[in-house]
Amino acid sequence: MSEKREFTANARVRVTVEVHNLGPYGADWKAGDIHDQVAREAVQKVQNLFGTCCHCGKERAHGQFRVVGEPQVEIVSQRKVKP
Repeated sequence: MSEKREFTANARVRVTVEVHNLGPYGADWKAGDIHDQVAREAVQKVQNLFGTCCHCGKERAHGQFRVVGEPQVEIVSQRKVKP
């Protein structure tokens, strides 16, 4: 016999996500331009993580997770790629 549910609940959890391998950027890019582009690209990747799957059309998180609020990029770091 199954239990009757009287309540359901939601929780808001703050997490930090690190997004790797953005770019590439050449020597002609200014630091501010790299920061702005990386921030846009990182936010887009996070939103895609919870968005709609391009293969099956279903929500990737199956309705259990969603991004609430505006993602904020706190740190952008860069390193020179070894030749």
